[in-house]
Amino acid sequence: MPDTPNSGTVKSGLAKIAKHHHARPYMALLAEVPATFVAHQVWGGSTVAAIGMTVAGGILTAGTWWAAQGTTAPRRIQSTVTMGAAMGYTTIATFTDPLGASQLSCLAMGGGVAAGLWTVRKMMRVNPEAKTEAATAGETGLLVKSIGKAKMAMRREPKVEPNKVTVPYQITAPGELTNAEIGKRIDNIATELGVSPNSVRVRPDTNDASLGELVVIPKDMLVEKLAWPGPSRFGGSIVEAVSNGRYEDGTAVEFWFPCDEKKGRNATHFGAVGMNGSGKSAGIGMGLVDAMTRRDVIVWACDPAKGRQTFAPFMPFLDWVELSVAGGEAMIDALSMVITARADALGMAGFKNWTPEAFEKLGMPYMIVWLEEAGKLFREGAQAEGLVQEARSAGISVIISIQRPSSTAMNTDVREQLGGMFCFGVNNETTTVMALDDEVIDQGARPEVWKNQRPGYFYLVAPGVDEERFAMPCRTWTPPSDEEIVAILSQAPRVQADPVTANAAGEAYANRARYAEDELLNSDDTDQGQESIVMTKEDSAAAERQLLERQADREVEAIVGADPDDDGYVPDVDPEQEIKPTEGTWTFGQPTPQVEEKTPEDAFAELLAMLTEYRDQELETVGPKDFQPYGRGSRLGRSRAWVSEKLGDLADEGVHLEETPQPGVYKLLYPELATT
Repeated sequence: MPDTPNSGTVKSGLAKIAKHHHARPYMALLAEVPATFVAHQVWGGSTVAAIGMTVAGGILTAGTWWAAQGTTAPRRIQSTVTMGAAMGYTTIATFTDPLGASQLSCLAMGGGVAAGLWTVRKMMRVNPEAKTEAATAGETGLLVKSIGKAKMAMRREPKVEPNKVTVPYQITAPGELTNAEIGKRIDNIATELGVSPNSVRVRPDTNDASLGELVVIPKDMLVEKLAWPGPSRFGGSIVEAVSNGRYEDGTAVEFWFPCDEKKGRNATHFGAVGMNGSGKSAGIGMGLVDAMTRRDVIVWACDPAKGRQTFAPFMPFLDWVELSVAGGEAMIDALSMVITARADALGMAGFKNWTPEAFEKLGMPYMIVWLEEAGKLFREGAQAEGLVQEARSAGISVIISIQRPSSTAMNTDVREQLGGMFCFGVNNETTTVMALDDEVIDQGARPEVWKNQRPGYFYLVAPGVDEERFAMPCRTWTPPSDEEIVAILSQAPRVQADPVTANAAGEAYANRARYAEDELLNSDDTDQGQESIVMTKEDSAAAERQLLERQADREVEAIVGADPDDDGYVPDVDPEQEIKPTEGTWTFGQPTPQVEEKTPEDAFAELLAMLTEYRDQELETVGPKDFQPYGRGSRLGRSRAWVSEKLGDLADEGVHLEETPQPGVYKLLYPELATT
């Protein structure tokens, strides 16, 4: 008989009820009756079956507890108890009387309570009075709590990968929020998630400013030390990538020194910034080890502060190494001539930039100049502006390693020419702003979180590196032993400077110190060669005179000519002829009396006294300009560089001074003496 419309409606209604999630516990309860009846007919008289069902029920109950370990504790307990009760009833009813009054009464009351509890639990998961709020929270999740009413929503479900969650978002109220403002709330997001600020990054969409992604890395994958895998491209060309560590996602760090005209990448100077103990010297050293295994590069290096402590295993393989301020100044002075000579030679050969073909044709290797602890050089007056502005086209890259790239420690014109940056742990946000672009900071770079507690951690910003990786933490390889470095570099190609470079470098280069491979590592004489690191005042003065004489000779040669007696173009000059006596009598003022130079201790005490006077004047901020005039005969008797350095040291201590966002300006503190 065909169904009537009314019967079809009833069946359809029953089908909907059966499919509803609230009906499932009751349907499972009703299914117990036929299940236990069939089981009783098959196994009711079997002792073995009774034992088997009891064991199976125990295993299934324990399995439920194990499977629910990722849920909340109440849900886990309720699931396990429900499964245990269901299997217990099934076993008892199977081997007694499934249709008995006692069994059915127990099933109706106990099973009804269990099904009702599950129904209540499901109903309590929904708050119908906050439907709109729940929908918004579901779309934005943590963003609502961490950023407030941010007018933003998720574009799609978060992408969950091993140790990485990517949350694509869209700013729903353009003009009221920007990606940069979201980046400034990273600390709030990290606090809510319970992770490090370095674990959260903002990745703006390059084509649409209203779109972006939040990337969360819950676990720091760089905690374990990273063994050095060896040279990345032993015997290759320096035009290929150099590596000194790996990113948190496991991929190797890669960066480049020379230009690549095909890929549109310029030659690059690098800055290396990081506080004392952050691992920047070892990190840059690992990159230089990799570079020095190439067939077409030479390295010049200077460290006037730590000397052989940094360079010991490299010294036999460096084309030129200096361990004093005077030596560093001589190297920088020689580079001014080297740049011009190399650029002229490359231009005459038809090269606009250094390329591997230039090395093959001219024998001219690429040059890397590593200035470690460069702040000491700059404070002593070394001029590097011309070096970094003109060196790249001559096939020279400069690495300037400095603890704090403030304007008092490094000329801002020099800092502007550093196209690449290795930013290790720094002391505070002010130094971060000096080292990294605002865009990188907005994406989540936080080197001030590391300080010097995470040696080797760094951010890399450089041409050729994917911009999405600028704010991704890296860690340098664990440096091998000095003996291992020597063993590797002794097998690498030994590259010599070409004649153009050597001749242009002049006398200072020709007289440079050279070191044997076993001279430093196998020597028990710890004082050997220390005179090249610590120079007496007389030695420093003599080196400075030699430098001035070389500079003066070049200026005279440029005006008079190199050999006036032969070319006939410029007039002959007889250096032995006597100077004609002057006509008349000249009178001069009285000679300036000699002023006794203050010791560093006396000068520092005088600086503290001046700070006390400024407190009496109720000044709020001070800077180097407040301690003029400088130099011999002044109240402090010290240079402006010395004053800047001491003010920076006092700001680091945080007792007398405190840094401000404005470089070279410090907040004057008013410390109180402790009472006894």
